[in-house]
Amino acid sequence: MNRIYALSICLLVMSCTNALNIEDQNWTINENFIREGCFKGKDCIPSIDSPQFSAINGENITSLDDEDLVVGIWHDGEYLAFPHSILDWHEIVNGSGYSISYCPLTGSAINIETDHEFGVSGLLFNSNLIMYDRKTDSLWPQMLLESANGNRIGENLAINPMLETTWANWKKLYPNSKILNANTGYNRDYNRYPYGDYKNCNSLACQDYIYFPIEFQDNRLAAKERVLTIINGNGAKAIRIKSNLPEIFNIVVNGEKYIAIISESDNIAIAYKTDKELEIEKWDISSGEIIISDRNSNEQWNILGVNISNPGTDNLQTGESYIAYWFSAAAFFPDIEIVN
Repeated sequence: MNRIYALSICLLVMSCTNALNIEDQNWTINENFIREGCFKGKDCIPSIDSPQFSAINGENITSLDDEDLVVGIWHDGEYLAFPHSILDWHEIVNGSGYSISYCPLTGSAINIETDHEFGVSGLLFNSNLIMYDRKTDSLWPQMLLESANGNRIGENLAINPMLETTWANWKKLYPNSKILNANTGYNRDYNRYPYGDYKNCNSLACQDYIYFPIEFQDNRLAAKERVLTIINGNGAKAIRIKSNLPEIFNIVVNGEKYIAIISESDNIAIAYKTDKELEIEKWDISSGEIIISDRNSNEQWNILGVNISNPGTDNLQTGESYIAYWFSAAAFFPDIEIVN
């Protein structure tokens, strides 16, 4: 899809009829910046509800270059990876006890702990995916991490650790993991990015182009610079992913302590909510080892926060955080602080 075609689709989408009567509903967000993202409403972008996985060198794996991004989790004793190239087309994957949610327009992914399925509502807020849960029909702007409409209004999402990194890094760190394969039940070309040059272009105008209106604009950073965003209530901080060597940041948001680990060269940025004094004991991705330790104990964890010194106990708690494009983080949290 070239850029002109992608923009034409966007203009058509923005002009479509508000079939969901947005203005008649009770929202905790500014409904003036809610848009219909596709014509058919709920499930217009189909979630994957019966995910199929392969071994790293197994069958039905979509074509992946080493620099392609995946999001990965630890779940029920297994490491699972989800390629951006599939998430671009489906946005939500529902597994047993979890949902992976990814918004291509804001570049944000989260790992939700849930006992019921989420779906794509067809709506966007600040150009970000609004999910709905199939248990109550409540609506959830993904980056807000809470319901903004419906029976569960004001309820927070429970999120678990998730690592977003390159396919090359993931394979080295977790060679025995499984990966979501292309056997999704849908006829999609997962080797083709569906949004033209939205995320990959050279001109400044293209880099700053956003498909849908946003409530607040902040030009302190480039619109599509990826930042690690940590939120707590109405407080938020954005950490720039620009540390060439692995670096630890001690962050306080609304009085709560977080530790972020950033490595631009390795395309890794993750945050934990903890009072522990963490340090990087070993960082050698080429040999498949990242070890995080506590200065005050003998405990050790891998980069996903899984305890490797006492397996099955005291895993690190993820922070309320995700990687996202700067424009979206600033639109959701206009008072956001930047950590360099």
